[in-house]
Amino acid sequence: MLNFIRTLIAFITAFISVMSGGALADEMATKGDISGFAETVIVQKELPSLYADENGDFTVLQFSDTHFTTGITFSDLSTLQKIEDLTEKHEPDLVILSGDIIDDGNDGDFNKAYVLRTVAEIFEDADQYWSYVPGNNDGQNYGSSEDVVAYLSQYEHCLVADEPEISGGCQYSIDIRDGETITHSLVFIDTMDYDNEDPDHIYGYVLEDQVKWCEETIAEKKAENENVYISVFLHENTPDFFRAARDGEAYKPFYPRLGIRMEQYNIPKNQPLDDVFNNSNCVGLLSMGHNHPSTVQCCYYNGTYYHVTPKANIAGTLITIHTQEDNTREMYDFQSIYF
Repeated sequence: MLNFIRTLIAFITAFISVMSGGALADEMATKGDISGFAETVIVQKELPSLYADENGDFTVLQFSDTHFTTGITFSDLSTLQKIEDLTEKHEPDLVILSGDIIDDGNDGDFNKAYVLRTVAEIFEDADQYWSYVPGNNDGQNYGSSEDVVAYLSQYEHCLVADEPEISGGCQYSIDIRDGETITHSLVFIDTMDYDNEDPDHIYGYVLEDQVKWCEETIAEKKAENENVYISVFLHENTPDFFRAARDGEAYKPFYPRLGIRMEQYNIPKNQPLDDVFNNSNCVGLLSMGHNHPSTVQCCYYNGTYYHVTPKANIAGTLITIHTQEDNTREMYDFQSIYF
């Protein structure tokens, strides 16, 4: 009830602000257009290392597919409040937003800039580190994925980076260390938006230069510590998600497996990315959004967990990475965190 009252007050305040004119009303009139923002902001390439606790545990709170429009609809405000509350409750080492923060914005009211600003301020106010990887909707209108990344990178606690010569909005990694030693690394890859040139591939796919970047990045981590493990965060699936759904083991007995949507939305052109991960022998987790399940779905297949986080207006996933484990089967715990 308290959350409902807080959301209702925020909604009424925002409604009055828009109806009375002013900066928010002006911004909504232009749909919060941030087009060209990436041309004015240089996204940092160096990110700080993060550290596991004394037991070697590192916690990630993952949300995906909020599909915000204005940031001031009752639905938007309710989801924002829930994300804020869960972040405060669980105090994760890192929050990850794995794509489609923004709806496509083709119809009705829209305010891209206000949505991004409001999301960022939740984590800034909480002194909470957070990361982001683009979804297929984020760069569709009123600013590209590159613009979104550049806009978010202004915020101190937002850990995003970009290799400007590589396709997509961003590719980067965050290292988890035990003292000076890298024990685990989180790798973030933009799976692109839509493939408008190929009617057989509705969704985009990771391009050759991105695959090469990923291969080189993993090699660099292994050169520093041959026993390092990698967790990968992206928005859309690779073909091995379908194989894991068909042939993999459930994370735990009676735990929700990957759903049939893995076959429906299979993206064969992402096979080169799977090849890099399989050849590395050190990728313990591939974690995505996009499919909008109502609970965590997870399968273990060929030494890797394939995980889909719920749609963010329903739940998120609390992932605990046991960085001192040398067996990927025991390296992760997954928990649905319901609002």
